[in-house]
Amino acid sequence: MAHLRYGAEIRTQQFLDSQEKEAGSLMYGGIRGGVVEAKPTIYALSTAVAVYVDEGSRFYHQQRLYDAMDLALGFVGRLQREDGSFDFPSCNFKSAADTSFCFKRLYGAYRLLVRYDDGSGQMGLLRQKYRSLMRRALEAIVEGGFHTPNHRWGITAALMQGASLFEEEGEFSERLRGRARQYLAEGIDGDENGEYAERSTGNYNAVVNNAMMALFRETGDDSYLGYVRRNLQMMLYYLDPDDTVFTENSTRQDRGKQSYADKYFYQYLYLCSHEAQDVFDGVAHKLICDNQRRGDLAPDCYYILMDDHEMMGHHFSHYGFLESYRKFFPNSGVLRVKKPSYGYTAVKGKSSFLYVKSGSMAVGVKLGESYCDKRNFIPQNLEEKEDGCVLSGIANGWYYLPLKEPQGTWDWWKMDHSKREKLVNSRLETTVEVKELPDGLELTIRVEGLDRLPARLELNIPAGAALIHDSFWLRARAGEGMILREGYLKVEGCGRQLEVGPGFGEHEFQGHYSGEEENTTGYTVYCNAYTPWEKKFRICVVR
Repeated sequence: MAHLRYGAEIRTQQFLDSQEKEAGSLMYGGIRGGVVEAKPTIYALSTAVAVYVDEGSRFYHQQRLYDAMDLALGFVGRLQREDGSFDFPSCNFKSAADTSFCFKRLYGAYRLLVRYDDGSGQMGLLRQKYRSLMRRALEAIVEGGFHTPNHRWGITAALMQGASLFEEEGEFSERLRGRARQYLAEGIDGDENGEYAERSTGNYNAVVNNAMMALFRETGDDSYLGYVRRNLQMMLYYLDPDDTVFTENSTRQDRGKQSYADKYFYQYLYLCSHEAQDVFDGVAHKLICDNQRRGDLAPDCYYILMDDHEMMGHHFSHYGFLESYRKFFPNSGVLRVKKPSYGYTAVKGKSSFLYVKSGSMAVGVKLGESYCDKRNFIPQNLEEKEDGCVLSGIANGWYYLPLKEPQGTWDWWKMDHSKREKLVNSRLETTVEVKELPDGLELTIRVEGLDRLPARLELNIPAGAALIHDSFWLRARAGEGMILREGYLKVEGCGRQLEVGPGFGEHEFQGHYSGEEENTTGYTVYCNAYTPWEKKFRICVVR
């Protein structure tokens, strides 16, 4: 765990350096985006406490660090509102949810001050300050509300932890538990495949897992840990060929953002150190080794490990992620497949319905269909096949008809347009068959129904990739595009080369002027045809 300790020491040094720079007026991270915030300082403090109580750390019982932590707690207290809450100044004020996230770190640091108590008065003073902050925070948490699904479980975990911490205050403790029971009565939003409602593989899955682990520790009820087991099992299938996390199906701000699964490290470690979980052992081992090889700062979880002897004493015996997999998630409509040379994802209900990846080279696939109120083909169905899948959907062309009853206004925006009948005078039926090949995918695209609609196959190519054709060579630039009229195109980048084609180009229409999704971060390769049409198109790995 030397790498984790070293990461915690670096964060602590940054905390100290920042405090000296600000002359004690604003603590580490206290200004973010130009506004003052308590949360970064609270998070930094939990890490600082971990190395302060660790005999193997260069910060062990260092007076300079103690003084800095004492000063920082005063800063946090000054930012705590009169009702006990903390703000997330970019959008949430007097926020019970954000206060619960702060409480998580306050509670984690406090547990270390109890576990590693040296009997000195100094630690006792820090504990008193922590208890005061947490007692006030719980008042805000128990009375407050939430915005998103994961907020409920952060709040519930804090309530249950607070109920145990202040058990001697019987009425207060029971009030906390009573509120927690109200949240738990809603039912936890984790399905049998391990997916949570927000499908946030890049962030909020780990947040909910953390809350479930806390609830397990507070109650001893293994059903809470079951949600974590299932989610971590699910995450095995959300790791791409380049070991990054697939996030395109997230409903939150992590969608489309590339990241490694480092935030899940301690969760995999917890389960493999407490249970015989060989696969999780291999994943945890690879996560921390890869983090170190990349030269990244270790995951900020040392305060959690310092509170768990099994995790601190764990010796890895396995290494690696799943080399290949095929997993269909019916509730979210996602098919994830990983093969030796490539991986792909098919997604129901999204305009970007297919992603192909080899190493770090990724290509996204869409079908443009500027048809009435639709701009893209949105698969309504995803059927898994033995060697691929089929995505399909139907769109209708419609027009409003005159209102049958007067609305009492001539103002269009005040009229109730739900009362209008619609004339449906055409339809478009789209089917995409995805067939797996040893080196890639073959797509069979059929669009039937309305004729003469200018449809288009769109490939999202990473900006900076080299595009190589028998007739040209060019560098892909973000926001630009081209029509591939014939032949095959090689796409080279990230140490890989893909071949896509054959191209076709019956028209030059590249999208409607209104409501179009613009590919501003990548380069778009179009293949265009009029409906009805049936085309075969391949995306294969060359090297």
